[in-house]
Amino acid sequence: MKASAYTIEGRFVADQASNLNLLQPASGAAEQDPDDLVNQAIMCLAACVSKIHTAGYSRIEAVALSSIHGSIIPLAGNGSPLHDAMIWGDLRPSSDAIDAKDLLDEDTLYKETGCQIHSFYVGPKLAWFRRCRPSIFQNATHFVPTKTYLVKQLCGEMLIDRSVASGSGMLQMANPVWNTTWLSYLDVEATQLGQIVEPSTALAFLPEVCHKVGLPEGTPLVIGAGDGMLSSLGVGALQPGQYAAMLATSGAFRTVRPEPELHPQKKTWALYLADGLWVCGSSLSSGGIVYRWIRDTFFQNESLQLIADGQDGYDVVNKAAAAVAGGSEGLLMLPYLSGERSPNWNIDARGTFVGLNLSHDRRHLARAAMEGISIHFALAAKALYEVCGPPSEIRATGGFRKSKLWIQMMADTLGQQLALPPNVDASGLGAALLAMRTLGVYDSLCQASKLVPIEDEIAPAPEAVRRYADLSIIYEKVYECLAPAFNAIASAPNAKT
Repeated sequence: MKASAYTIEGRFVADQASNLNLLQPASGAAEQDPDDLVNQAIMCLAACVSKIHTAGYSRIEAVALSSIHGSIIPLAGNGSPLHDAMIWGDLRPSSDAIDAKDLLDEDTLYKETGCQIHSFYVGPKLAWFRRCRPSIFQNATHFVPTKTYLVKQLCGEMLIDRSVASGSGMLQMANPVWNTTWLSYLDVEATQLGQIVEPSTALAFLPEVCHKVGLPEGTPLVIGAGDGMLSSLGVGALQPGQYAAMLATSGAFRTVRPEPELHPQKKTWALYLADGLWVCGSSLSSGGIVYRWIRDTFFQNESLQLIADGQDGYDVVNKAAAAVAGGSEGLLMLPYLSGERSPNWNIDARGTFVGLNLSHDRRHLARAAMEGISIHFALAAKALYEVCGPPSEIRATGGFRKSKLWIQMMADTLGQQLALPPNVDASGLGAALLAMRTLGVYDSLCQASKLVPIEDEIAPAPEAVRRYADLSIIYEKVYECLAPAFNAIASAPNAKT
């Protein structure tokens, strides 16, 4: 959870962050406590407001929201959660996604919604609730994403913005209504999914919320959009040929278009941003979440000590990886710890180390993980080029920018120069720019995006580019060989949830 503040010139003022616990009550589960999320949001907002005043600013023009896609909370009639929020990384609905692929026309749904059938999206999650939590499914009056639940607590209205709704995989692209094929298949009503509004919709905070966070009553809350869509805006990548490379907990490669464009082999997606703009992209479930797994599994003690000393807990991982030459001395990782999205959209894909020998240690595992994520990212980018053309500029954002090693590695695997805008929370800045557009400060989102400068550029190293191009070929061959095994392992009786 993060709150950040900017002036109307796009200058950073203050921020506040706190950790949301990832709940894993069963194998493959990924959940969050909805009420903890609300409490953390209010706490972060209040602390950020205090910092804004301390910095000498007396007036806050608006607050805007950015949030994840692919989450769902079943709610009772009184609006209380019947279950923790199931978020995008939950693998339990994988078998439900496979069932939906068998029973529904995925090609038609892809053309209608811009999304594949995958456990990342909401349809299979609702099918999981129907199959595994039937009493909750029957008693729920609403099924909403985490942002809609937050908006209900902040403003008292059950609304879902068109951007987050499009990221559910259940919204029509042609017009913002829920897809009737999904509704019929899941046996849910459109009214149960929340009222769809434009991301620029301005709401009013409840008076008691204003009191808690220190905002004057009447401060508008712009409902905002999905974090990935706003990240493209926040790095200023809205012009033709501009791409945004984001690697945080997950990863995505995106470009903005006036109309949605889809891949003939369903390798990419198209989701709504705002102001009539669409984001075409490819995405990874296995990004920083794998990097974190490496840290917590193999470097936990040193990492915790660094954090206790006020330092970055990932420094120990970066130093270990930097001590190993490119190619990890013959060790390759397929980083699918949370399944795979682009380019193959294989729900059953699993993490794999290939080439382990007795000379390898945790340093090699760290390097191989970073390289595997980067190679996977480059393959996802290649799929998007096939739809939207080659890049004129790639702007990089996300937590990976804290690692000089990883930034260079990404430039090398992509084989492209990376442009670095200010290293702030791009989704937060994107939400602020959307609020400025809503308030009439700027005439368009494209105009607002021009506020974002480029501070540095990272050129790829030719020798490393060749090395990773060769390694990428091996990576794809290994994936092709293991894909049937992944499916068999995921289909085993003790693997189902």
